[in-house]
Amino acid sequence: MSEGKAILGGALAGGLISAIGLMRIKSITISSSKTIIAQRTLDANSTATLLPLTTYKFAIMLFHGDGDPQIQLSISVGSNSYTLNGNEQAIELIAGEQVSITATNTDTANPHNTPTIEIAHITWVIS
Repeated sequence: MSEGKAILGGALAGGLISAIGLMRIKSITISSSKTIIAQRTLDANSTATLLPLTTYKFAIMLFHGDGDPQIQLSISVGSNSYTLNGNEQAIELIAGEQVSITATNTDTANPHNTPTIEIAHITWVIS
């Protein structure tokens, strides 16, 4: 396990233990993963789902901003909705929420590229 993962895992486990109080814990299993949604080309005036409705216990989403400005991302986090253009960078922190992302090419004549999106997420099981 890398030092960063060990520190994060220790901090997360410490926070979970504090949060559940005096409950007896036999074990905590923590795992992490990273999903990369690669750039793709959208035809003129088309829409595509980049991330179907997904629930994350804890995640950090990084929007690289390496797409075209004609691409409009619609990001749904729980009951909130956000709009971001393909050439804009952003970071979103997710905790216990459902997330979905769609992309629309607003240009009616030319294809354009969506941005790269990275999602680093952590899951845990307490027993």
